[in-house]
Amino acid sequence: MSPRRRHPGSSRSRSRSAAIHNAVRRTRRRLRKLHSPANSGSKASSAETNGATCQQGDISQGAENVRQELVFDKLPEDILHRIHSLMPVQDAACVACVSRGFLRSWRCYSKLVLNDQTLRLTEKKFEERKIYVINKVDKILENHYDNGVKVKTLELDIASCSNIKRSYLDKWLRITVKSGIEELNLEMPLDMKKNYRFPCSILSDEAAASSIQSLRLLACDFHPTSTLGLLRRLTFLNLALVNITEEGLGHLLSKSSALERLEIVGCDGIVFLKIPCTLQHLKFLSVTKCKMLQVVEIGAPKLCSFHFGGTLLEISVKNPLELTHVNLSSFCLSGILSYARTRIPSIARYVESLTLLGRSENASTPMLPSKLPHLKNLEIRLLAPVVGFSPSYDAFSLVSFLDASPALESFILHVEQDAMTHDPVVGEYDECLRQKLGCWHNCLKQVAITGFCSAKSLVELTVHIIESTHSLERLTLDTTYGYDKRVGTIGKCPTSRKIGQCWPMSKRTLEEAHRAVKTAGRYIMGRVPLTVQSEVLEPCSRCHTGNQ
Repeated sequence: MSPRRRHPGSSRSRSRSAAIHNAVRRTRRRLRKLHSPANSGSKASSAETNGATCQQGDISQGAENVRQELVFDKLPEDILHRIHSLMPVQDAACVACVSRGFLRSWRCYSKLVLNDQTLRLTEKKFEERKIYVINKVDKILENHYDNGVKVKTLELDIASCSNIKRSYLDKWLRITVKSGIEELNLEMPLDMKKNYRFPCSILSDEAAASSIQSLRLLACDFHPTSTLGLLRRLTFLNLALVNITEEGLGHLLSKSSALERLEIVGCDGIVFLKIPCTLQHLKFLSVTKCKMLQVVEIGAPKLCSFHFGGTLLEISVKNPLELTHVNLSSFCLSGILSYARTRIPSIARYVESLTLLGRSENASTPMLPSKLPHLKNLEIRLLAPVVGFSPSYDAFSLVSFLDASPALESFILHVEQDAMTHDPVVGEYDECLRQKLGCWHNCLKQVAITGFCSAKSLVELTVHIIESTHSLERLTLDTTYGYDKRVGTIGKCPTSRKIGQCWPMSKRTLEEAHRAVKTAGRYIMGRVPLTVQSEVLEPCSRCHTGNQ
């Protein structure tokens, strides 16, 4: 990220000069905007988080070689720091080469982002990275330490560099995690999960512990004890692939009374996860891919959003009054829909938004008397099995969710190819389709089915929704499984000129999509009231004309 000396005639040198020139021009524009009424202090404070790190020696050399004086050097230091904080990473590095004021600002940057991009690791061979990272990080952190600069944010991402000695990592953390630290993000190589133990002693210091607001750890050994300082300002905690025990997590949570967001990913040392009632401010909880987890007990009274992904287990919520958003996913085993229909009314009876993701669903969703009286938005994703044949899931049984949700306003169903068997409809629709009488959905307005196919049970579900929902405003049936989208954009690709191209579809997928279009035209669209906006999305006529 930091500029280096190049031969004057080299193309890279000319490119660097052009980058500096462009950065100066953009900086001048920002200076003009700085005095406009639209530029408030709140924007500046939020933009401060976009700072970067640099290689101090390289920047200094660049500044000495460039003699151009800028008007920014005459500005008060606080204004200059503010302008610098508004710049993107590359611009901030470039202007430090042409302005002594920005160079001084660069040297005392309080946010240090050390990753592949800022350390330029992609330019190094893999075997060279270890020594390179040690030298660069050492130089940057020691420079801040020697100059008495307090680091507010340290993002140290060395996931692509293995075998760095523990002594270096401990040293870097000890000289930066002090009073004034607000954000710590440590991302280690996966092979360091058991080889590197995070030095919890740095958080035993009350000054450092009381100032940290965000803590993110990836792939390390983490064992907090009762000597941990009070994390009175910690609002965000993310533990991913961290080797931590239930006891250690308990000590950590007992010291984090201000926690608002907790994310736990792939922590296999946890069997019983207990979220204590002392977390009075916790609003978001996400627990995913914890293989050994068997029980989740939630006592946080203000929790409003809960995400869980993994093997189905026992979940209990002591105070579900605020819990309005629930997301449950099971990537390997079937049964998530039956589990949700059975357990959600007791786990989160006040839920308003429910998202379910299941793979290889083969058991029909049961019809139960329990209700979800506050549910407004329901989204269900049916994924195809990783191996084996398509399960014989009865999509019509999803009426159970609709029947249990009298306040439902939006229903979205995504069906992957091979997520269910395609038993086609045969005969006249009045004779062959099932119906569930006496079930009305008086609030349902929006219905969308992606991956609509010719499966009889899916046709029956769609017809049931149309004939039992007088409030319906829009119905969308997408037969393309989402393939009719351009790369990096949203929406169907244009047929007038070749700007982009849809995702490829196999011949089998394309044939099923055309069958689904014909099925929708024969059994469904004739039943849609004129007051309902309806659409059947079929394969793009330009991109999907044959086998691809």
